[in-house]
Amino acid sequence: MIGTALMSKKNGSSVRMNIRSGLVVLCLALPGIATAYEPDVTQQRDETIAGTSDRLLPDGAGIADRRCSRCLAEFGRYPSLEPAFEWQIRLEDGKYVLSSWRLMHPKSAVDFQHVEMQQLEVSKQFAEVVYDIWANNILEARFTRHSPTGLDGTNYRFRTNLRGVGWPSASTWSPSADLPPKWLVDSGEEILALARAKSPKEPAVLAKLRTVRKRLNDYYHPPRSLKESP
Repeated sequence: MIGTALMSKKNGSSVRMNIRSGLVVLCLALPGIATAYEPDVTQQRDETIAGTSDRLLPDGAGIADRRCSRCLAEFGRYPSLEPAFEWQIRLEDGKYVLSSWRLMHPKSAVDFQHVEMQQLEVSKQFAEVVYDIWANNILEARFTRHSPTGLDGTNYRFRTNLRGVGWPSASTWSPSADLPPKWLVDSGEEILALARAKSPKEPAVLAKLRTVRKRLNDYYHPPRSLKESP
């Protein structure tokens, strides 16, 4: 009887210790979960925060215009003081066509002129990788409180076409930190250089894009460590 009572008391103490340990862990975790952003209802406080966002900024999803009626991916570079360029990958008659152009004095989203147009047929594999990168990372876009723009610099726009969803797009402004927005801009610039090249070399650019795709996937969806594996 005495042994049974001691054993019962020991088990009860063990249970209480486990409960306390669990509560400590829960309490330590709660601040990060419970803390919410509280905007200043008087609108007297600057709500921006320091640092750099690791996401593109949502740019809307509208009706396709004549630039993107059948596009898989589109990229635009819009500097403050230099000419703007765009490229687009379209599916035309079973072929994947990479088109690029310079914008002449764009005044609005519907008032522009394409000049210096160039076209290049690319492989299905190339179009597939670009489409994958653009679609997934545009869908990762979200609003943040980081300051999105400055006085000078370059705005970059990304757009894709998802059947049944629409034409979601996202943007970023002059990214410099080693984060996804810069990786995406660098990829867009690589494709623009390919589109404007006199002797385009698709395989080299495709290899870089595959590397970037893996890097982006690992960043947003990191592989489970061996310790976490079942």
